[in-house]
Amino acid sequence: MIVDLHLKGNLVIVIGAGNEGVKKVKSLLTQDCKILVISNNTNSQISKLVKEKKIKFKKLKLINPNFLTKYKPYLVMATTDDRELNHKIVSKAKKMNCYAYASDDPEISDFAHPSVINIEDTVQIAISTGGRSPAMARKIKIKSEKFFQSLITKEDLAEIKLQKFARDTARRKLHTQIERKKFLYTILNDKRIKELLKDGKYITAKTMVKKMLGEWK
Repeated sequence: MIVDLHLKGNLVIVIGAGNEGVKKVKSLLTQDCKILVISNNTNSQISKLVKEKKIKFKKLKLINPNFLTKYKPYLVMATTDDRELNHKIVSKAKKMNCYAYASDDPEISDFAHPSVINIEDTVQIAISTGGRSPAMARKIKIKSEKFFQSLITKEDLAEIKLQKFARDTARRKLHTQIERKKFLYTILNDKRIKELLKDGKYITAKTMVKKMLGEWK
C-alpha cells in the first residue's frame, strides 16, 4: 500500500547531505513542509537550496542521534553512509514518536520510499517495489516517465489547480462534504470550463467557478 504522508507545515529532518540525502530533499520540495538537513558537510546543491531559502542546514559532527531531542520532527530520514548510525537514528526517532526512514535499510523503516515521477509539481506518480528493489523502482520510473508525461495534459494540470481553488472557495458557502463534492464534480464536468482551460483562460475559469458557486442551490 502506497501512502502519501501529509507533510504540509511539518518538520522533516534529513540527516546526511550526500547523494541519497540530496535525492530525499528534492523529493520533499513539493510537499510544502519544513526541511532541515543535518550533516557534517554540505555540497553545492544543498548550499543552493539554502540560499534560495527552500531548506535549512545545520553543520554537525554526527556521532550519535541525541541531537534529535532538540527538535520536534514529524519525519526523520537517515541517509548517512554509516549503517550503524542510521539504525541508531531510526531507533531514536521512533522513540520520539516520529516516522523514521533509513535509506540503506527499508526493513527498519516505517515506510518504503518510492521512485516518484513528478509532473510540474502538481501530479506525483509513485513506483514502489515495497523496498524489495529500489534499483528496479528507478528503472521502471525511467521507462514509464515519458508515457505519463504525455498522458497528463496541460488541461489536466490546470483542472487540478482549478479544483483546489473551487474546493477552497466552496468551503465558505457549502458546509457539508456531500454538497462540496457535488459542486466539484459539476465544475469538473462543465463543458464551458473545459473549453476555457483548453484555451488557457484560467483566470476566466476561476471567475466562472465563483459565479456558479453564487448561483448554487
